[in-house]
Amino acid sequence: MAMRNKPMRFRAIRPATESLEGRSLLSGVVSGINTEGDAWTLKLIGPGSIHVSKQPDANGNPTALTSPTEIDTITIAGTDPLTTRLVGSVTPSGKGDGRVFFQNLVEVANARENGQGGNGLLSIDIPGFWLGLTAATAPTTSSGTEPGISIPDGTATLRFGGVDTTAFFGTDPTKNLASNGQSDQFQVDIGTPVYAGVRIIIDKSITSAAAATSSTGSTTQDGVTFSVVGRLGIFQANEIDGNTTLSPGSFPTAGGTIVQSNTSAASGVIGQIGTVRVGTNATNLFVGTNGLIHEMFIGGETNNLSVIAPAGTKNLYFGKGLDTSHILTHTISSLKANRGAIGSEVISERQIGNIQLGGDAVDSTFQSGYNQQLSAAYSNPSSIPTPTPQAGGSIRATVAGNVTNSVFAASYAPDATGTFGNSDGFALPLGKIQARVEGTIDNSTATPANPTVAFYAKQVHITGGAVVPPNVPEAPFKGPLTPRKLPGIRHPYFNFKNRV
Repeated sequence: MAMRNKPMRFRAIRPATESLEGRSLLSGVVSGINTEGDAWTLKLIGPGSIHVSKQPDANGNPTALTSPTEIDTITIAGTDPLTTRLVGSVTPSGKGDGRVFFQNLVEVANARENGQGGNGLLSIDIPGFWLGLTAATAPTTSSGTEPGISIPDGTATLRFGGVDTTAFFGTDPTKNLASNGQSDQFQVDIGTPVYAGVRIIIDKSITSAAAATSSTGSTTQDGVTFSVVGRLGIFQANEIDGNTTLSPGSFPTAGGTIVQSNTSAASGVIGQIGTVRVGTNATNLFVGTNGLIHEMFIGGETNNLSVIAPAGTKNLYFGKGLDTSHILTHTISSLKANRGAIGSEVISERQIGNIQLGGDAVDSTFQSGYNQQLSAAYSNPSSIPTPTPQAGGSIRATVAGNVTNSVFAASYAPDATGTFGNSDGFALPLGKIQARVEGTIDNSTATPANPTVAFYAKQVHITGGAVVPPNVPEAPFKGPLTPRKLPGIRHPYFNFKNRV
């Protein structure tokens, strides 16, 4: 019996449900212009709400969004920490520099419906927006009235234009921040996010200072503090600017640019920093944490750089030398500077695995094996205790230049005045130094009793000859440095030639 063939059925014409592309809820869109006519737009994508108020007029009333004024406050609330994104764009008018200023950005803290954590954001991506004073008159008290960003529930990524303490939009120049007779510190405070720590990306941080007058009695410092609770994965800026003649000094509590990662009292998440990256120059920069700093890179010049890391630092890279810098840490795996070190101090409680200087070491000190009470020093940087020697310090170093009025010491106690090389100094057990110096040693000022000696330890092994300098990437770079991936930001700009 012949078998009947079943008719062929084509899968292509079978009816099926159509999969829809992923869509995001748009919670709010706010648009306006600034004083230079630049058009701006802020979009809140995902759950939440947004409100923007502009500079007040002469009667104290907020001006319209379409008026040629800057932004007073951006307020966001009711967000979801895993999906909500704030995105901003600026269309320059061609009349100015294309920067839109805001005085405050506030996330209204609110517990999530399940009671776990707060309603933070996944990301804030507003690269054309800058933090600055937009009021017509500078504050007369420094108790929380300065410009700032407050995100108590945290965000995984914060990318914005930067901070400029010199910006002013009033009509009377005597009422700007530099003339109000007080030190003003902007605050960028970010709580612990639900997702993956915090990443902060800016173009520039611009701080300033004013000389003492008869009314102030001392120098006034206008700066900014970036404070993160928990892990700071990345802090990145293309440039850190500041006053080079009126610096706030080493380890300031106000003035300059301060970057901090602190332990969370609520969750116990230990403060630590993954990467600090500055593409070009870094002036008046203080970086501190309760824990570890994994990597620091500065592609340009350093001027008044301070670092405290009680749990240690791994890799420190300096493209154009280590100048007028002060680093206090538990350990250092590697320190590389293309053009040597001038007027700097590096002190480690334990070993310094590898120092590579591509030029001269001048008026600098490198010490390993010294107790510094680092936790207390970080808590009160204005009163840092004198380091005391302890056993077990070690240094490996290469210097591709001369050593002039500089000291390398491992577990070595100087004399009562803190001077190395005198007869009453002594070496503690287990301290050792292994070094290679290409040039000469002239310590006639730093260690006059031993003008040709710069290395002090129980065991010292010094050789001469050619030294290959390090090859740290250095400025200028083509375009801004940007990480390959940022949570909540799709396809961030990345130039492989700029990768460091």
